[in-house]
Amino acid sequence: MIAALLPLAMQAAAPVVTGNGDWTVACDQQRRCTAWARVPADGEVVDYPLVLLRRDGAAAARAALDLPIPAATARGTSLTIQVDGRVMAKLVAPGGGAGLSLPFAGTLAAALEHGRSLTLVDAQGGVRARTSLVGLSAALAAIDAAQQREGTRGALVRRGRATAVPPLPPVPVVVTPPVDARPPRELSRKQSIALFGKPTKACGSALSRGYRLDAANTLLAIEPSCGTPGAVTLAYVLPDEGDPRAATFDAPASLPGAVPHQLAGNWDPTQRRIAVLLPETPGRDCGTRRAFAWDGVAFRMVEERIVAECRRATYEVTTWRAEVRTSRAPQ
Repeated sequence: MIAALLPLAMQAAAPVVTGNGDWTVACDQQRRCTAWARVPADGEVVDYPLVLLRRDGAAAARAALDLPIPAATARGTSLTIQVDGRVMAKLVAPGGGAGLSLPFAGTLAAALEHGRSLTLVDAQGGVRARTSLVGLSAALAAIDAAQQREGTRGALVRRGRATAVPPLPPVPVVVTPPVDARPPRELSRKQSIALFGKPTKACGSALSRGYRLDAANTLLAIEPSCGTPGAVTLAYVLPDEGDPRAATFDAPASLPGAVPHQLAGNWDPTQRRIAVLLPETPGRDCGTRRAFAWDGVAFRMVEERIVAECRRATYEVTTWRAEVRTSRAPQ
């Protein structure tokens, strides 16, 4: 038995994820965009800190460049920002691995848009960090297109005279039932056998963990001992009265990629969410992460994040989000 998919009632614009050269852009359905410089194919991660360019979707939002400074750079170290060897700005390292956020505007923005390489250079001429700018111009244009700013005065490229930017779409809302303090219901032996058959010497009993979802339902996270090749965890909903059914995971139709019934993660009782990993590369802890919240009927997607790149799997960008509200308990 596998989990089915339900069409999500809330409709939302598809997120934008695109790459060109050494830069990638990701925008969520609220038109909040992040562009980041990838490590060139022939480069080392340690030499290429993660430089980000961020801009929210609101009409008045301004773009900012997040410039990390290597942790080995002592506080008070004088540095220059250079684009293709030309000094564009001077700064003093804050130390402790902290970076700086600079307005993406004026001569610095123009130089970055048309440059090939950005470097952080110390007073002795040593290069402390470098960033490829190949593809940044295309990334800026992609942000303008995603935020519907093309031809406006606030565009990052191809500016025009127009000033109006469409209002942001509403944030989808998922309403979850109130927390219930009772312990989760457990599978009976009869129900367990109906799902997986009788245990044998070659195939023992399935491992089941239960979590109370609401006043009427329990989540069962089941790890079958055999018979389901490639399965990580199977999710079932067990009502207080009745037999278990395969859990359903519901994502907006505008998002690509099916939601599997196998879960690469456990139920988080604090956040009250299930995390699903859609790996970019089999066996790697990077790719697309989706979080689902229970609404009393199905698990609805409330967040999607993508790992910027497998070589730097610690940084994630949100590409879809919903607001989660808890309904009031009946009086």
